Amino acid sequence: MNRSPDRLNFDHLKKQAKDLIRLYRNRDAAAIARFRLALPAAARLTDGEISALGLHLHDAQSCLAREHGFKSRADLKRYVEVQTDSQPERAARVLSWLGLIYPGEVSGTVNRANPRVALRMIAGSPDLVAGDPYLSCAIGDENALRQATKADPAWLNRPGGPLQLPPLFAVVHSSLLSVTEFRERLHRSAQFLISAGADANQRIYSRWSPGSLASPDERYPLSALYGAAGANHDPALTKLLLEAGADPNDGESLYHSLENPDCTRLLLEHGARIAQTNAIYRALDLDNAAPLKLLLEHGGDPNEPARNPPLTDWRSPLLWAIRRRRSREHVEALLEAGADPLKMTPTGLNAYALALQF
Repeated sequence: MNRSPDRLNFDHLKKQAKDLIRLYRNRDAAAIARFRLALPAAARLTDGEISALGLHLHDAQSCLAREHGFKSRADLKRYVEVQTDSQPERAARVLSWLGLIYPGEVSGTVNRANPRVALRMIAGSPDLVAGDPYLSCAIGDENALRQATKADPAWLNRPGGPLQLPPLFAVVHSSLLSVTEFRERLHRSAQFLISAGADANQRIYSRWSPGSLASPDERYPLSALYGAAGANHDPALTKLLLEAGADPNDGESLYHSLENPDCTRLLLEHGARIAQTNAIYRALDLDNAAPLKLLLEHGGDPNEPARNPPLTDWRSPLLWAIRRRRSREHVEALLEAGADPLKMTPTGLNAYALALQF
């Protein structure tokens, strides 16, 4: 079988998966061996044990994806779609690739970023980012950034490239920060840009609908700090930007940082305000109580009214914590910080009655 990604066709892959599961059900030794090699659930099992697993079509699809070097069928499907939809022109291929590097609020697409597929795409087209320093930001090519700065120092704070991103913003929002071999080079690129004079408060406006790449939604600014702390949850970059003067009160970073308390702590230590951010309520969406405790330790109001529906129906963080079935640790943290146990829901239930209900 030719497993070159450049030759993939999704219809052919569907047929191959059906053929593979048919052979497996017929106890074909070669098919069983393929599952053993590619599927984690079948690793190191005997032929009889693999047959007893009762594998299904989706297992065959996962097996094929892993044989082609992808972690999941979804990744393989996205790669095939990008390769199929891309026009021969380099500009179209670059935009498809950027839609894999950046989420829709930055790229203007409806898809989530997918760094694994982006890497496979660039592996097949290593010249994709050549000659454009703005594209070099996405992969952390420090040498290209140094050359661009030497040729034109003003570019450091000028939006550009297909997505019209400022350079530092493009670096810290790159989803390749989740890939080990790219993280350090992106860190070094951010350090260079800041040392050369890039503004730590670079920002764009959201391209989510009703906004778009051509017409961003100016109601929702997105900062470089939001990329570091809120999107990529990277403490090192968060610290770098804050120490370079990034504003911790950008309206997004604190709320979205809570999935990594280290980022949250840095923001709070640099003056992030908790009031009117809904961060207390967001912390109650998380199983880990550490973000909530951090907010309370830094002056978060345990009785702060919610700002947006449907949270406004619950009237207090304590009632919302109970409704969300959060842990005893969450509830104790709120009570110790002064949460009012006598607050009632609109239907007249107090915290105790609500706890009995949920």
